[in-house]
Amino acid sequence: MRVISRHPCYSNEAHFRYARIHLPVAKLCNIQCNYCTRKFCANENRPGITTRIVEPHEVVEYIDSILSRVTAETTTIGIAGPGEPLYNDETFECLRIVNERYPNVFRCVASNGLLVEEKLDELIECDVTHLTVTINAVNPVTASKIYAWINHNGRIYTGIEAGEVILERQFSGLVEASNAGILVKVNTVYIPGINDGEITDIARAVSGHAYIMNIMPLIPLGRFSNMRKPTKQEIAAARMSASHYIRQFYHCIQCRADAYGVPGCRDAYGAL
Repeated sequence: MRVISRHPCYSNEAHFRYARIHLPVAKLCNIQCNYCTRKFCANENRPGITTRIVEPHEVVEYIDSILSRVTAETTTIGIAGPGEPLYNDETFECLRIVNERYPNVFRCVASNGLLVEEKLDELIECDVTHLTVTINAVNPVTASKIYAWINHNGRIYTGIEAGEVILERQFSGLVEASNAGILVKVNTVYIPGINDGEITDIARAVSGHAYIMNIMPLIPLGRFSNMRKPTKQEIAAARMSASHYIRQFYHCIQCRADAYGVPGCRDAYGAL
């Protein structure tokens, strides 16, 4: 399938061949993950980082500037932060522009999943082809240890109630997006001592609706700054176990919200 074989974050082979552009347009977030620290920075390569926020009126010039310097074929233009894309109206303004001006690229969004179901009609209207949802638990108790708070419909939830709400919204959104024909990838952050015993359960739970799963190591930040990263052996074992239920993506570099170029070629990876 072309929608898979040419997307560098859905195909292990395409990861080293095709370029993508992340548009850093989503500045607000509706949850606080205990491992997340967002900031403006030119030198740090990880999610939640961008040099600046790009406004919708700048998007065409921004994209054209990148396309002029990237030699590989750019197949994907996505929005992955630095906040939650679906919580920002600018996301949809930019997706409409991309849909009109660059109709031959995949339109991709990475979300925490809280608003997928509510925003699904707008995603479809913008012809979003690929959606990544980060799901870190199946048990609300586990989720309550990962999310400090969530903001849903103007109400702040904490503790197990927050875990219950976010998991219910994530899984219902996953199902609805898949049923609507959007190709879904699930990201899972491996957090030692928190959700390491739940990774296979997540794989089993999402397998009927997600195409591929991406298990990523914790980057110790925020409230989890004193926690250890999982070892390569732990990540490999988790992927092996999860692969019995859903195909695995092996090459994620946990890139910036303003990354561009071919992910597997570090000299083509960066930010404006």
